[in-house]
Amino acid sequence: MKYYMLEGSFVEELPEQSKLKKAIDAHLEYLQIGFNDGSILVSGPKVGAGGGIIVVKCDDIEKFCNDDPLVEAGIQKYRIIEFKLHNCQDYLKSWFK
Repeated sequence: MKYYMLEGSFVEELPEQSKLKKAIDAHLEYLQIGFNDGSILVSGPKVGAGGGIIVVKCDDIEKFCNDDPLVEAGIQKYRIIEFKLHNCQDYLKSWFK
């Protein structure tokens, strides 16, 4: 299993508000699957900018990103940063196993 920090950024031309809301709602449902199966550690929107941050573990990060409803809708793109754990708080160690 590999670990990633994803930085999502919205494209410059966003769709109308109702389509954007629908895509964001689908994105949040998609992320909930990762929280339910334990593959996502944290996620949240960036302050003052469209997009967000996700810390995720998975074997196929390209598929994970491409299956995101915001990416499928052409609203968001991800900057993918793979990292190796050096250290963390004791309560997080089980997630990194």
